[in-house]
Amino acid sequence: MTRIRLPVTMFGKTVLTIAVALVLFQLFTTLVIAYYLLIPVARRSATDLADFMLLSSQVWVSLPSSERAGFEAALYEDTGLTLSPAEDALPGETAYLPYALLLDEALAKHTRHPTQIRVERKDGTDIYRVDFHAGGHRLRFGFPGQRINIHAPLAIFLILLSGTVLTLLTTLILVRRWTQPLSQLTAAADRIGRAGAPEPLPEIGPCELANLVRTFNRMVYQVETLLANHSILIAGIAHDLRTPIARMRLALEVLPPSADPELAERLLRGLDNMSRLVDQSLEFGRGAAHEPSQEVDVAETIEELAEEARREGADVRVHADAGCAATVSPMALRRILANLVENAVRFSAGRRIDIACARDGARMTISVADRGPGIPVDELEAVFEPFYRVDKSRSSVTGGSGLGLAIARQLADSHRWSLTLASREGGGLVASLTLRPR
Repeated sequence: MTRIRLPVTMFGKTVLTIAVALVLFQLFTTLVIAYYLLIPVARRSATDLADFMLLSSQVWVSLPSSERAGFEAALYEDTGLTLSPAEDALPGETAYLPYALLLDEALAKHTRHPTQIRVERKDGTDIYRVDFHAGGHRLRFGFPGQRINIHAPLAIFLILLSGTVLTLLTTLILVRRWTQPLSQLTAAADRIGRAGAPEPLPEIGPCELANLVRTFNRMVYQVETLLANHSILIAGIAHDLRTPIARMRLALEVLPPSADPELAERLLRGLDNMSRLVDQSLEFGRGAAHEPSQEVDVAETIEELAEEARREGADVRVHADAGCAATVSPMALRRILANLVENAVRFSAGRRIDIACARDGARMTISVADRGPGIPVDELEAVFEPFYRVDKSRSSVTGGSGLGLAIARQLADSHRWSLTLASREGGGLVASLTLRPR
């Protein structure tokens, strides 16, 4: 059974609420008008027509036979009613028009005899006829349907319908004017951190919405200023650290032969790690560079990274579907995949690494699966935080600086991609990067 899906947006919910309330109001209005206006007026009209028929029949009975034909002609010309002696059974079928039922009720009350109004279709016109007794004569009255088929219900229905349509159109326009700034606000908020700072939104609309947009514009400016200052601070720190690192490296290279070579080697490795940490910190502080997108052969990029890993002695297998190409930022894609492959090589301990590329409609998923020690389930999301490491010893032998995955996630988020980690069945880890069309 198909469930009715109700609207979830503010625009849809508001329009639906007003539409339901308006329909209920129109139904109530229709019932009130019908009960207190249409039915009483129709009943009064039917009673008047019944009285007129009885009066006409009494006049007809009182006239000499020679004058009755003239009276019948005058009655038809003035009122549209036909009057004649009933010499056969009523033709047609029982009339169930509400007005005909009311007229039948009024005639029966006046004549104290049961009557029946019947209708016959003749030459495209409904002809209503009724027989009753007057002065010992059985008389038959007839009249066309136009006489009683008044269009008051139709007129009221059209009035209510036009009012409903006009109200709904007005509601649509007003609600759209109220919700459009909110939609623009949502889209602008979604662009923050992904495609640079959005342009200031127009501060229009009701006072409350204008104030909200004004506050949002001010917040965007403050966030951009904060990020710019953050990048400048990181760049300054990195620059200041590079100079003493370079001096220490130079000092180690000119050590006399009598110096301990093992100590010098350890110091050089430490300086290399410090230099790498400074570079990664600077890269993380700068955030994602918004390079233009272009058509990239993803399968070729994966194969290049796999070949680099093989040269380091890793066992890497590539499984790529046909048509693994996408319009993406090439440097961002390569940096993310390089980090994932590097982590897999580091922790797989020589076991096989599987890299796969699969397309599902407009989406493309690239997975890097290893047979390393894996990551506890409760830490699969935490490892994307800057400087977070599963190995609490902070050793450079068992892990990196803790910035690689943070940078990869930042790049993925900036391009509206999805980067996730999951435990691999049979042991190990699967890193999945899903590319979505922008």
